[in-house]
Amino acid sequence: MKLTFLTIIVLISTCSFGQIKFEHGTLDEALAKAKQAKKPLFVDVYATWCGPCKQMAATSFIDPEVTAYYNANFISLKLDGEKNDGPAVMQKYGISAYPTLLYFNASGDLVGKVVGALQAKQLLSKGKDIINPEANPVFTANKAYLKSKKKQDDLKAYVKVLAENEHDSLGKYAAEYYRKYPDLDLKDPVELQVFKSAVHDYKSPLSKQFLNDEENVKNQDAYLGKINDYFMTTYQEAKTADNFEIMQNMVVEIYPYLQKCNVPDLPSQSDYLEYVKSQFLK
Repeated sequence: MKLTFLTIIVLISTCSFGQIKFEHGTLDEALAKAKQAKKPLFVDVYATWCGPCKQMAATSFIDPEVTAYYNANFISLKLDGEKNDGPAVMQKYGISAYPTLLYFNASGDLVGKVVGALQAKQLLSKGKDIINPEANPVFTANKAYLKSKKKQDDLKAYVKVLAENEHDSLGKYAAEYYRKYPDLDLKDPVELQVFKSAVHDYKSPLSKQFLNDEENVKNQDAYLGKINDYFMTTYQEAKTADNFEIMQNMVVEIYPYLQKCNVPDLPSQSDYLEYVKSQFLK
């Protein structure tokens, strides 16, 4: 997906064309409808102020493949975690971050939980996992990893399959790899994927190395994608702390790297800051 200035600042509004058909009632009502339809239930637990939630609504939830698959195979529910039965659902299922995606089978049992936004391919892959898990190469790779001695090469081979299939478990196992083997070689394709998935602090030495490597700049989508990741992570942190200065410091430091890219209609740094601040304070 080509990233533009608007996606970088995570402020895209939901488009009006084809999208996942969401219910907007309570979880119990949606579970009853799923049971009646004999379909699993997909739940997007969101907050109105959540930037990554808005991004998913404007990208993944309107992707044609995702839309067709989810509308055919799931009953779907959008649940505001801060209203109506939202807080009770948050507590019951241990939800502490937005967005969190829940999957229930037709009997009402929780069979999947994803914390954080997913890109369209990841969301499609997760949906297919729920419907038919054994058809996914990740299923075979997972069995092989669980039977292995779980050494570095075993974990690396599993992460490779997760990355190739854009699986939602990539974040979990990339984080495990990074925790065990933090001296990543960003020239190694798998360890580069570990970095992209597990390192979210724009101030880290690895982030500086990535951002300052001109070879990475040439792959504009991946480069802007990582900047977008830093933006979303910092935005969430600043919102939680109710401290715009956290966001301001990030923008000032990251802006020169944006200038290296072909970002349509990129405003000046001061205008950029003013716009981000106006959206932050909404």
